[in-house]
Amino acid sequence: MYILRGAEKTESLLGQGEALVPPTFLRSIEDSGFSTWLRESESPFAFYFVLLFHTFGLALLVGANAVMDLRILGVAREIPLAPLKRLFRIMWIGFGINAFTGVLLILAYPTKALTNPVFYTKLTLIALAIWIITLLRDRVFGDASLDEIAMMARGATLAKWSLFLWVGAISAGRLLAYTYKYLTYPC
Repeated sequence: MYILRGAEKTESLLGQGEALVPPTFLRSIEDSGFSTWLRESESPFAFYFVLLFHTFGLALLVGANAVMDLRILGVAREIPLAPLKRLFRIMWIGFGINAFTGVLLILAYPTKALTNPVFYTKLTLIALAIWIITLLRDRVFGDASLDEIAMMARGATLAKWSLFLWVGAISAGRLLAYTYKYLTYPC
């Protein structure tokens, strides 16, 4: 537990005039030159550029995954299911972009992200969604003996979970802009 003794806030968690503050390592990250540049630079290659590429990665990852999930669930039956296996490469490229830009976004505002429970909800939903992607790859697209009907039957529950988890992860990501307690380390 991190407590700031003698804090001015009287409505503390402990009721003894003490307020919780984030761990000091977050301030160290925020005070680094790179974090400050990402957060405060007017360069087009700073924060908003990273955020833009985070959105591109999301479009590749979740867009390709949604196409696959919806096809497994019976949408656009005229499109053969087996060739959609190629979408896994696009999904992994999108995931790589999102992982890299996500780390940069955390470095820009570590206190905002790492003190917010919604951030951890988002990461949990993403981890579960990635696990579902690997199950789809292995159990549905990895078994060459399955015909299209069998692929759809085997993948239907996974596809529903995948869509649900990605909607949750995207929603949690959007909520991060509005649910933080600290934008930067408190002075």
